[in-house]
Amino acid sequence: MAPQTFAQSAPAGSNPPSAPQASSSATPSGQPDKDKAVQMKAVTVTGSMIPRVEIEGPAPVVTITGAQIKQQGFTTLWEFLDSLPQMGQTQDPASWGSTSVNARSVNLRNLGPGFSLLMIDGHRVVDYPQPMNSQSNFQNYNNLPTGMIDRVEILASGASSIYGSDAVAGVVNVILKKNYQGDHLQVTGGGATRGGRTYGDVNFFGGRSGDNWHVVYNLEKSNRTALWGMDRPYQDSVADAGYGAWGPAARMFGYQYDAAGSIALSAMNGNGHYLTPPAGTCGKFSNSQLSQSHTVSTNGTQITGVTNNGYYCSQPALFQNWVLTPGSRSNNGYVAGEYDFSNGLQLYGSAALYDTVGISNTQLWGEGTGAFYDKTTGQVISQAVRQFTAQELGTSGNTHDREQNWNITGGLRGTVFDGKFNWDLSLNTQKYIVREDYTAFNQTAANNFFLGKQLGTTTVSGYSAINNGGSATLPVYAMNWQQWWNPITPQQYSQFSVNGENTASSWLDQVQLRVNGDLFRVPWADDSVGWAAVLEFAHNGFLLSPDPRGNDSATFVNPFYANNTGGGTRQRGSFGTEFRVPVLSSLTWTISGRLDKYRDASSADVARTWGTGIEWRPYAGLLLRGTYGTNFKAPDMQAVYQTGSTIPVGIYEDYLSCINAIKAGNTNSTWCNGSAQRPQSQYYTQYTDG
Repeated sequence: MAPQTFAQSAPAGSNPPSAPQASSSATPSGQPDKDKAVQMKAVTVTGSMIPRVEIEGPAPVVTITGAQIKQQGFTTLWEFLDSLPQMGQTQDPASWGSTSVNARSVNLRNLGPGFSLLMIDGHRVVDYPQPMNSQSNFQNYNNLPTGMIDRVEILASGASSIYGSDAVAGVVNVILKKNYQGDHLQVTGGGATRGGRTYGDVNFFGGRSGDNWHVVYNLEKSNRTALWGMDRPYQDSVADAGYGAWGPAARMFGYQYDAAGSIALSAMNGNGHYLTPPAGTCGKFSNSQLSQSHTVSTNGTQITGVTNNGYYCSQPALFQNWVLTPGSRSNNGYVAGEYDFSNGLQLYGSAALYDTVGISNTQLWGEGTGAFYDKTTGQVISQAVRQFTAQELGTSGNTHDREQNWNITGGLRGTVFDGKFNWDLSLNTQKYIVREDYTAFNQTAANNFFLGKQLGTTTVSGYSAINNGGSATLPVYAMNWQQWWNPITPQQYSQFSVNGENTASSWLDQVQLRVNGDLFRVPWADDSVGWAAVLEFAHNGFLLSPDPRGNDSATFVNPFYANNTGGGTRQRGSFGTEFRVPVLSSLTWTISGRLDKYRDASSADVARTWGTGIEWRPYAGLLLRGTYGTNFKAPDMQAVYQTGSTIPVGIYEDYLSCINAIKAGNTNSTWCNGSAQRPQSQYYTQYTDG
């Protein structure tokens, strides 16, 4: 249920009927009558569908206004949420192989991003189109500008019996601005004291109203530069890990040698010995220096032998071009309004459009070869590695995620049975599109540029780095060492560079009918039994469309080393109800239940959840409360429908092989935890007290 403000005064000229306000009687002189009690209007708070006078209910809800978020220096909703103690760790957006660099998730209670529910004005938010870690759905908290936010309510406990799937760890309900009179322009700028990550926001907000209508509007433009490794010298090198992270060999030589990914330019002969670059070669490249490689033999903690492997060009600042925090450029718009009919009905609607471009990068492209026989020098080359520089590319080689997300809501609300019950019928449609533009790589063309065309094959033996010294058949090339040991121009680089685009989209259409009111009065508690119900129908889906050239890895390699494909739809029907029973004047009991029916390729089918809570106020100023209930998470859409994915780069597992085996008819396979042949709903029991 869309919550309303606890105690909000409407600006001059604005008198929306739905705005809950404190009402009081006044004397003929216009002064308040101090002898009469103030009658507070009941409002709905996240975690319940029943309006109530008390702000605090059986489960704790944290509320913060948009103005407070701004005052604390947070520029996005995610920045604020990430600062809360209830939040756990989430994936670093700059991780190599990340498929959602422009999005941010939250991890309530450290249960995982997919176990928290994001809502806007009480409506579920569409999933981010790209999968997290190439395998799971989540919702993006990074595209909600603070200028549109009236307040945020955070329920850090399960509420599936109220909101359905995903509300296991909790619910974040963002309430957008609804009431305002006049216009307001705010310009904000800033940056990091150590450099990098500058930002600027221009926010225009306003509203107009008449006797029976009001409208608010908001336009916000923001720009945030990326924070790069080069902006933080203490984070741009493998050596920044500190002496405590060095191994015995690194401590002996006084530096970390042969660090992973630190090679800038090298070639190795058939026995695994580096070919010393020509004098002055390393100095021709940015971020390159001459380094010596060693192999160390150990016996326990003792070093028993050291082998000199030769010299190569290394990268002292390996991570200088890695993004620590992606940059973004955003243009967002929002409009909302309400119209009151004379018969007591109210028509309302809102539309929001979020347009964002995210900028990110990790390690620039490199050329690597396998073993071959070099006809130019007459020797076997076991491998050659070269890291391209931004100067050679002629560009930074950044990835740009261009996103459009719209959210449109319309509804009609009113009362029945002489105002005893309130009803609210709403329609909501959302769509999220991501177009990911990136610099890809033609491996075949790069090999032709440095190695030339293959000149046949030859059989070699006796080389320790080739088949352990055994016989092997190698391709023959005439290596162009002049091009290999010297920087190339952007024009030369263009011969084997290509631009790629991955497209992904997700959508959500939902209709919701909500009813609430008082059933009957309990005389001994001087209060009424409250009741609420909700009926929902939803249709959602996603489609992943990577660049089709990625099917040929010889001519098209993307920087994510994975082509995520797939798509599917899901239909859901839900019914939930809730009762709030005053047992005593100081004791209140709530009970709720919900049924969700799914239609998709999973085995979710029907999910039943229930919850109960108690509030005891033995005297004014003290509240003892607790909740108990069941929660569930429906099968992840990406797990149900994603196909053809390769294993993502990084430390993450990929469970898709099990699902693909099932689709191929292998019913003995299991999914993820080895207990389900098709993705199933996950159920949890949770309680709170305090």
